[in-house]
Amino acid sequence: MGIFGNNKNVVAMEDRVDMVAAANGEESIQDADMEQAEEEKEPKQKRKPFAIWEVGGESYKLKLRTPTIVELEKKYKTNLMNLMGAGNGGMPALSVMLDVTHAAMKDWQHGITKVSVNNLFEKYIEEGGSQLSFYMSVYMNIFSVSGFFSANLSNQMTEAVTEAEAEL
Repeated sequence: MGIFGNNKNVVAMEDRVDMVAAANGEESIQDADMEQAEEEKEPKQKRKPFAIWEVGGESYKLKLRTPTIVELEKKYKTNLMNLMGAGNGGMPALSVMLDVTHAAMKDWQHGITKVSVNNLFEKYIEEGGSQLSFYMSVYMNIFSVSGFFSANLSNQMTEAVTEAEAEL
């Protein structure tokens, strides 16, 4: 429905915009919409199937499944997007990051416990890791592979993290 329930006003306005655009040598809005629709038909970039956390010569698969996301949202009483950069300095508490890591790991590492994840983090630190590098290269990758970002944004984030790690 158009303004005041009149659909004719909307159609007339679109026609006027197209006529003005044509007079100015610009493509019409409809043409732009068609081009955008064609671009959207192009195959989407695939995301990585898992984030990988390497500790002590072992590789651990990490990815949040829908039931796990729901479980974490109930526990923290918020959307997980709010847990990505909450807290001082834009980084969540270590306990939150390790909870999310455990949740992302438990479906892929049978029998892994929170205590085991804490011990893995200790080993990660002993091997030269830091809480900041964990946040950038492990924690944020969990969200990336779990569908919180578009594949394009995930790829951009991966590139940015790689550059930041080189500077650390």
